[in-house]
Amino acid sequence: MTIYAIRNDGYHYQELDLEVNDFIDDFPETYDYGQCHDFSVNNIAMSDFWKLMRTGFRKLDNEENRIPDITTWIDATLLLSPKAHRLLGDALSPYGEFLPIMIDTGTDRETYQIFNCLTMAKVVEEKSSDTHIAFDPNDVADKLIFKTPFQRCLDLFCQLRLKDLVESFDLNGIMFDEHLGTFLD
Repeated sequence: MTIYAIRNDGYHYQELDLEVNDFIDDFPETYDYGQCHDFSVNNIAMSDFWKLMRTGFRKLDNEENRIPDITTWIDATLLLSPKAHRLLGDALSPYGEFLPIMIDTGTDRETYQIFNCLTMAKVVEEKSSDTHIAFDPNDVADKLIFKTPFQRCLDLFCQLRLKDLVESFDLNGIMFDEHLGTFLD
């Protein structure tokens, strides 16, 4: 079974114009500045204090600049358009939380969802490196999407089932890289 790293197709699509500093003051005082900036590594659930914000997309220096249906955001998070959330929301919800955000797309204002993955996966460290992660098969067998502290939760990983869903619904904005993540037999 193959595990895929979810990558942003950034050469063709705009990026969310939102940084942690834009909402860092909303974190409870129990978290220090470093914990807030590393919310993904610290596996911080934010739905209890998340405030609906309004932002847009940042155009990149390329000729296409399309708006994605689904894209990576900061570390192990995804941004889903209303369409992507409608199609993938039920499948993703057991593995994290959704944080609503108002996006001005240039012609419309729509409620997108940030998917904050809260599902961790174990790796077999002696078989893993910076360029290859060997996931514990017993730990990831039933996880559709996950992150790992082995590489500081910088990426999201998924099973073939999620890749198939994204492709069957013809959602654009992400790519699936099978070179980094491996499921051990």
